[in-house]
Amino acid sequence: MRAGGWVAMVLGAVLAARSAMATPKTLERLHDPVVVTTAAFGSLSDRHTANWRLLRFDAREPVPIPFQFDQVDARGDVIVDGPAEFALGAADQLVFMAQDTGDRAAHGFGPPGSDAVFEIEVVDAADERGWAYLVHYAEHPPPRSAERYVTYDREAHRARSPFYEVEYAATRNFFTGLTVLPAAGGSGRNLLRQTQMLGRPTFRLLLADLTLRFTEQNSIIAVDGVRNGPVRAVRRVQLSVDLGRYFPELPSGTVYTHHYRTFYMTPSRMGVPWLVLKTLRDFTFENVVDFRPEAMPMRYWDGANLEGVAWTERSERPLRTDVDHDWWVHSGEAGTMLHAFVVPAEWREWGISRGTVFRDDERGFAAGYSLLNMTRLARAGSHELVMADVVLAGPYTPGDEEQAMAMLRSPLRTEVRAVIPPAGAAATGAQSAGG
Repeated sequence: MRAGGWVAMVLGAVLAARSAMATPKTLERLHDPVVVTTAAFGSLSDRHTANWRLLRFDAREPVPIPFQFDQVDARGDVIVDGPAEFALGAADQLVFMAQDTGDRAAHGFGPPGSDAVFEIEVVDAADERGWAYLVHYAEHPPPRSAERYVTYDREAHRARSPFYEVEYAATRNFFTGLTVLPAAGGSGRNLLRQTQMLGRPTFRLLLADLTLRFTEQNSIIAVDGVRNGPVRAVRRVQLSVDLGRYFPELPSGTVYTHHYRTFYMTPSRMGVPWLVLKTLRDFTFENVVDFRPEAMPMRYWDGANLEGVAWTERSERPLRTDVDHDWWVHSGEAGTMLHAFVVPAEWREWGISRGTVFRDDERGFAAGYSLLNMTRLARAGSHELVMADVVLAGPYTPGDEEQAMAMLRSPLRTEVRAVIPPAGAAATGAQSAGG
């Protein structure tokens, strides 16, 4: 045999061996959930959730990872009062954590007893990748992962994960407790007196201006559903605003909060009627965290004040309070958390900004956001906002915010492939991932 023939044989053997090996995971995202719409899997021969499992490939072995299926309504919101197991519709969601992805399995991967396998490739903006495998068993599916990342106790109004605990007021829209647990470097003590809100809109009505004032005490909530799953707990409340005896109670709609292992977030739709837009003359708004004195000493940073400042230590260097930013951090012996506020891009184009609120005086210790220039709001209708609170493990150092903010600024995307298609079906798909 000629030398070229031997080279071709050796090269072919090397390539065949490589194709049978797993591709190592490169994705490093600590906080991101991955949410895949069921439509990405195409036409499934069995849509019952009880017969599916989610695995990662780790050290050449399949390992079960926590996951859940959630039913979703026509608006894209999770149905919180649905059954634990159900038949999947096209809009329903598979949810797991990006951190739980693993290596890419060798071509043709299929665990014993399975008859359908979908590969879910999770990709970030830098083209780093991780993989998970949705596997169907016609009978006797293996046990699920026993790990649960978060639970919500409806009677106690409390959410808990291994890294944090947060407690809600029973009938008002604010928090009464926030604890960073020892697993995340916290002390396990409650940081909060409570969260606070203050709004003062001024409207031009006929020939006079009318200024209203509302706080967190005016926001009335009723919890009407909770869904607890291994990966996320979803709390749904009906929210209304009571402005006092001389004004009718204003309906404000439905609000969802999604709790995950290291963070919780509230995606909101703010409806602005045309009449409000035309009559608004002024609007001031603040949303702050009011800390217990026992939580001190702590230090504060935000996207406009990168050098930070300490509570209880008077500084001659003033904070910049009118520069737009989308995150702030508090860090101390009691723990470290990042708070993010994402507004529509068009708001920033109009000149609306998020300012800094920082208090260290006789009223106590507090920090949060103000909304500036809201009279520049240029469009009536629905506006999408997101508020998120993320536990950062250990004391904060500049740059630690990048992983948490990447989740909000640069969502992951997913690509779905049928490795072993269900009988008579095939599926490919790509979509953004996040929840």
